[in-house]
Amino acid sequence: MKKQPVFIIMKLPILLIIILFAEISYSQTVTHRYMIVRTLPLYTLQVNLNYNQSVLELAGTYNDDVHSVQIYEGTTFGTDKGFGGNIVSKINLDRRGQIRFTQTVAFNRILSYTFGKKATLADQGHANYNAFTGALGLEYNFTPSHRFKIYIGADINASIINGETRIWFYGIEGQLGDSTADYNIKNTFRMGFGVDFGSEFLLNSDIGIHVAVKFLDLNVFLRKSEGTNDDAEFKLRDADSPGLRFAGNKSFAFYSIIAGASFYFGIGEKRYKLK
Repeated sequence: MKKQPVFIIMKLPILLIIILFAEISYSQTVTHRYMIVRTLPLYTLQVNLNYNQSVLELAGTYNDDVHSVQIYEGTTFGTDKGFGGNIVSKINLDRRGQIRFTQTVAFNRILSYTFGKKATLADQGHANYNAFTGALGLEYNFTPSHRFKIYIGADINASIINGETRIWFYGIEGQLGDSTADYNIKNTFRMGFGVDFGSEFLLNSDIGIHVAVKFLDLNVFLRKSEGTNDDAEFKLRDADSPGLRFAGNKSFAFYSIIAGASFYFGIGEKRYKLK
């Protein structure tokens, strides 16, 4: 019995060493939590593809069939749908990131028969147009500090429009019966506007995805109809000119459904340690 206190005293250093190592091991396995706060992007670049739907006088097919007489008489441009692409640059104008200055370059092709003409259609005519567009605008971002951003925007655009059309003369008064003729639309400068509503979703600090719907009218300003009825090549005729074929007051307007990728620049990260 007398040896027991001595035995306990001899064991104390070993117990203290075990407790010390246990404390060190525990302190090393504690997980520290952090809150990461991302700053707003200073600059955004978007690359998109789009699907177009003609509206107003740009539309000119009914039951999937173009009507040459309406193109010839200047009532419509005679198209239906199309496709295109655009690149959009966005620069923040305020600290909160709600106002962005946008610059856009775009190409759109609008056609009578986007996916090919049906063999059963009666009218042998068609109309196809190309539009090369540049635009400057402003955008309001409703949720600039969120990963999911919703915005609305508007811009003023300038375009070079060209194309070609084939007219089927069957049933056109004063023309040959079952025959066709081709006409070329030369490069024509017009100005208009666009309005859009869209959203962005950040996948990480560098890249995201983007979807939007946009309405464009490319010839609000500078409409004109020039030339004579003998011309097989002429500029876009989109203003009233009595007696001039293809001439009529017409809007070159369409909707675009847009989707693509967003690339973000200038996003910083700040880490805050949570207790």
